[in-house]
Amino acid sequence: MRKMIGKPQMLKELNSSLIEQMIDERGPLTKPKLAKMTSLSLPTVNKLVEDLEAGGHICQVGLSGKGAGRKAALYQTNKDFGCFAVLYYQWGKFVCRIADVTGATLCETTLPLDDSTLDTAIQSILSATDELLARAPTQVKCIGIGVPGAVQPDGRLLGIPKIQVWEGYNLGELLSKHYQMDVCVENDVKLSAVGYYHTNLKDKWENIVYLYAGNGMGAGIIIDRKLHRGFSNFSGELGFMAPLDGQVPNKDFTSQGGYLETQFRRFVNASQGECWQKDDPEQRRALTHLLGAAAVNHISVINPDAIVFGGEAFDETLTEAIREQIAFYIPQQSMPHILYDRKDSTGIDGLILTCRGYVTTRMQLIRSAGI
Repeated sequence: MRKMIGKPQMLKELNSSLIEQMIDERGPLTKPKLAKMTSLSLPTVNKLVEDLEAGGHICQVGLSGKGAGRKAALYQTNKDFGCFAVLYYQWGKFVCRIADVTGATLCETTLPLDDSTLDTAIQSILSATDELLARAPTQVKCIGIGVPGAVQPDGRLLGIPKIQVWEGYNLGELLSKHYQMDVCVENDVKLSAVGYYHTNLKDKWENIVYLYAGNGMGAGIIIDRKLHRGFSNFSGELGFMAPLDGQVPNKDFTSQGGYLETQFRRFVNASQGECWQKDDPEQRRALTHLLGAAAVNHISVINPDAIVFGGEAFDETLTEAIREQIAFYIPQQSMPHILYDRKDSTGIDGLILTCRGYVTTRMQLIRSAGI
């Protein structure tokens, strides 16, 4: 009975979400245009738009058309509805940003992280968050945190050797209780995959893999336009790949970021993420082989439209060398597009996009349904 009673409200929320998403992505739009785009009746659209406007989600921005005829009101996302405060871990500190609900940056800064103990790490992130919240010009709707480790479904952090004191710690729970608001904690490379895909590729392809190599390594996987996490959110933990040459490990690699990551560290300056001895041909070939093998394994399992390489270890020549190596293993008709991400802000862009989802009707509905 409860499921049957809930259906009309569920349908209303779905339709409201659809209208909000259309306005956010393609606005400004009129009610008649929204009715045509969504195949909803004009009276239904009128009511949904009025509710969204009353709730502050959208606002009028003028009238459509020219001339003396009757004109329809145009609606767009209300940038003053609220903002996001995000902290993205990078090179021992937090890159921090405040963005409005349209994703536009309002301010950006870097703040320190003292991870010498659990207590100092907790105090660092609380102090950094307090400083960001104090700068927010409108109500903060969501706090976002990007971390170099896997975020378990229950919120605990796993495989985070760069901030060892947070291993097994539930950072999201701490922040949501302390600030009494929505908190999004996500793996940094998964966020890079989201940021790159939605900024560059969402209108082209449905499946991509984003491979990061720099201060560590990892992967973000988009399947059917959605971020793939796996049952324990461990998907994409590239550093934990095992050797395929018959070697039997004689030690535990789980506390060191995984077997492949221990091999990768031989080639990279951990303080900068750049490759040691870039001009050494032998070093270059060995690194090409290691990263190329990781790419080939992802291609053979996922068959993505594109592989995107990002991180300090990559440059144009290394990307091209990996492309040539992949061609030895993958048939030409199954070769993905090979792309190189030059930006260092892709991850924080993905974090803003993820936080935007937390304040829309659509994402609230999906989260409540447990999907």
